[in-house]
Amino acid sequence: MDDLLNDFLTETSEILAEAAGAIVAWEADPADRERLDAIFRLVHTIKGSSGFLALPRVTALSHAAEDALDQVRRGNRPADAMLVTAVLAIVDRLSELCDALGRDGAEPAGDDGAIIAALDGRQAEADPAVEVAGIPLRREDDLLADGQGWRSIRVPLPLLDSVMTGVTDIVLARNEFARMLRESGADPALIASFDRLSDSIAGMRHSVSQMRMQRIDKLFAPLPRIVRDLAQETGKKIRFTTSGGEVELDREMMENIRDPLIHIVRNAVDHGVEAPADRAAVGKDMTATIVVAARQSGNQIEIEVRDDGRGLSPDALVAKAVAARILTANEARALTPAERLGLIFRPGFSTAAQVTAISGRGVGMDIVKANVEKIGGVVELRNEEGRGLSILLRVPMTLTIISGLMVRAAGQYFASPRGAVREILLENSDTVRIDRVGGGELATVRGQRYPLLRLEEVLGCPRDAEEDDDDRALVIVRPGQGQSYALSVAAIHDQEELVIKPAAPIIMATGLYAGTTLPDNGQPVLLLDVQGLLAAAAIDAAEAERGEAAAAEEAAAAAAARDAAQLLLFRDTDGRTRGVRLSVIERVEEVPALALFESAGTVRVQIGDDIFPVHADALPEGHGTVKLLRLFDGRTVLCYPVAAVVDIVRLPDAVQPAAAPGLVAGVVLIGGEPVELIDPFWLMERHASVLTPSVEEVRRPLCRIADDADGWGGNFLAPILRGAGYRVVSDGDAGDGEAPDVLLCLAADDGPCVHGGGGVPVIRLRASVATAGPADETIYRYDRQALLDALRRHVGGGRP
Repeated sequence: MDDLLNDFLTETSEILAEAAGAIVAWEADPADRERLDAIFRLVHTIKGSSGFLALPRVTALSHAAEDALDQVRRGNRPADAMLVTAVLAIVDRLSELCDALGRDGAEPAGDDGAIIAALDGRQAEADPAVEVAGIPLRREDDLLADGQGWRSIRVPLPLLDSVMTGVTDIVLARNEFARMLRESGADPALIASFDRLSDSIAGMRHSVSQMRMQRIDKLFAPLPRIVRDLAQETGKKIRFTTSGGEVELDREMMENIRDPLIHIVRNAVDHGVEAPADRAAVGKDMTATIVVAARQSGNQIEIEVRDDGRGLSPDALVAKAVAARILTANEARALTPAERLGLIFRPGFSTAAQVTAISGRGVGMDIVKANVEKIGGVVELRNEEGRGLSILLRVPMTLTIISGLMVRAAGQYFASPRGAVREILLENSDTVRIDRVGGGELATVRGQRYPLLRLEEVLGCPRDAEEDDDDRALVIVRPGQGQSYALSVAAIHDQEELVIKPAAPIIMATGLYAGTTLPDNGQPVLLLDVQGLLAAAAIDAAEAERGEAAAAEEAAAAAAARDAAQLLLFRDTDGRTRGVRLSVIERVEEVPALALFESAGTVRVQIGDDIFPVHADALPEGHGTVKLLRLFDGRTVLCYPVAAVVDIVRLPDAVQPAAAPGLVAGVVLIGGEPVELIDPFWLMERHASVLTPSVEEVRRPLCRIADDADGWGGNFLAPILRGAGYRVVSDGDAGDGEAPDVLLCLAADDGPCVHGGGGVPVIRLRASVATAGPADETIYRYDRQALLDALRRHVGGGRP
């Protein structure tokens, strides 16, 4: 029974971790039938196994979740948030029961009626449920055994440690034997036999190392659930992604960084990203992004937690530190930018305005740093104020064996990962030229330039006086992140397979070393951190071609960003969700409802000193505020009233066009839901007659009214002309001497018009309705359309 229980707990713990992440992913895409089927199978497996072991509480919980998921599969109920929350609650309860089983050897007594009832959205029955009694599954004497036994896969972890230690000793003995064979000039047949033994040892070492390794996606499994729950609690919209799940990490190392990683992710959700309204106010996507990525760099694993939130403000950090009396004002002024960011790791330091139940960025970050450094890792901050923060955890991959290159500098030996070495040359080689530029050095190798780092200077050690400068070597190093540089050392020695262990925390904290090793000469040697050396030198080691590639990538990204149209989603006044291209919106205004008024059959709004038309059939009711989208075509503005702004998203490529021109130009799918696109061309076309230019137009034609003896031209005609977009002067205006573009003559019908000539067109207006005859070219003064048509024929301009 013990063996069966151990197998059940091992399998169930893995299933629950996988199920939690799968359920959160399924909630984001309920139409994913394949994922739903996978979750159903996971729950069904737990139910079947628990029934065989007679675990009634586990069986009842898994059976209830299975039934609910099966109803969704059959289309009998929707996959809503309530269902997902209830299923996740059952996953949590199952995890608690598994913990109790592993600790006590018995299923604890308890009542799960309320949690099962939540699956149907109802409360537990009022009648008291019968508690399930604890059922012992282990003998009493077995409870004294190792409580971690159920966590093992095939053998207990201590046994794996013992095997790994034995393999390490074998590798060290092999290295020593290899050195003795080289020095003794042994028989070739003996060397061949040794090579076969060496290959077998290498294979055994690899197999044992892999037994302790685990894919890091096991570490990432609970994070989607954590982010989902915290996002709901804080009212934020978060897009969470992970990458690098295929990277492998030592099991014990993974356990050590689990809590620091969760703490950092919780901080990112609670205080790193802004609320949707705050993000919209600064032009960000309302949905924040948090990315957790893992990658291998030499003998280290890098785990990065990156968000696009507000980042850290160095000035705010210093102000908080001074206010909390962590440092004085004089000390604060002397801090470098990196030291200002480092204040976040001070014990008790917090940037939060108030302490929350979730987290506080800074609260506990000192513990995170201490825990990571305890296992030989480092924590780095990469901050962009206002744009986001990246926290990088760099930890040793495992107690492992790598191929290393032994180098000498300052009279001491160091090891460098062989995988990071690109080329080895002598410093005085004909293919190498070294130039001093500013305060640093550049090494040019066959036309390729590399920043030059001298190992003694980076480590802060004096050169050995006995070393010959003519024998110095250059090691072209390419770290895991793609940046290359030249490392100058006193000499190059043998290549060996090295057993790497984490060094003391104070050594690892320097960022210069990745661990310690014991080569075949028996003298301890530090393994250089090739990326840490680059950071310590504080130079840009990017290669020329890498810089060009980055520039090309940047240009491509900028072009893609320009081409990718963004869509502003909003809830229209009729309650429907619609969208409009963000590029046609000048801004979003919120004005009092009283600022809207109706004039000449058109609803208009006064904003400051300007009046704009509004796409509305009637004035809004009430005395609150109205949100207006200001649509701008480069010359004119039209306001579109909305109920609320929802989000800013990328416009999909697939658009289903409308059958005929109108307010709706087509339909697209956003997040699986249909969204109508409004047509700004149709809107501007419909309101063209009342649109008011928001920028200074080109020169408007000048009309001169002549012979206005009775004042009719100034009182009746001039307002019509100005409303049509023309400038107007009369005979009595002083003006600035500008020649008119057209002359409007108001002389009596029987009198001559003496204002012709000079190349200025003349339009004569008569007072009578009837014409004088077929040859009469005058226009009746109250025929508005004929007058405007004549003006357009002669001088153009105006508005329709």
